[in-house]
Amino acid sequence: MKKISLLLAVFLWSLGLMAQGTKLSLGGGYAFAKGQQSKERGTGYRINGVYEIHPYRSMVSHGFTLSYATTQSDFQRNNNDFVQEITHIPFTYTPKLMFSEEDSKAYLKGALGLQYSMSNVTGSSSVRKENDFGFYGGLAGGIELAISYFAFINMEYEVGYVSNGFLDNGLLHSAQLGIGVKF
Repeated sequence: MKKISLLLAVFLWSLGLMAQGTKLSLGGGYAFAKGQQSKERGTGYRINGVYEIHPYRSMVSHGFTLSYATTQSDFQRNNNDFVQEITHIPFTYTPKLMFSEEDSKAYLKGALGLQYSMSNVTGSSSVRKENDFGFYGGLAGGIELAISYFAFINMEYEVGYVSNGFLDNGLLHSAQLGIGVKF
């Protein structure tokens, strides 16, 4: 009887694993942040990859995101021209709350993880390079539009907090467009 119960428990557990969707998406877009040195709004781009697991009939999915974001701004100090380039590489756990059971849906997404950042300030006669590691947290809202049963496009806007001294207020903004597949 114990063997039958164990076999039944393993079978039901494996059915639960099979009754979930997995998504993989790649995206990119526009990023902007205000640099600490420049005090100017730097613009650039962001590229990210997302891996998600979506339990069957759940409004919440769980995923992991790896991103690369870089911004650049020009500024002047004491009649010298400088360029500040800031690069962030965040790795985050991203829970997502979806608002429809259809193939196309709106969503809110959180981001909680770690980031590695680099700052390069280049002037006419000097270069200043710094690295930092710390916390990354963010909130995003977006729309996922189904192209077919297994492909989709997503559009989102994310505001992330980066815990280092390279950004004036610690906020990194990005507007992104991506494409993904369900399997």
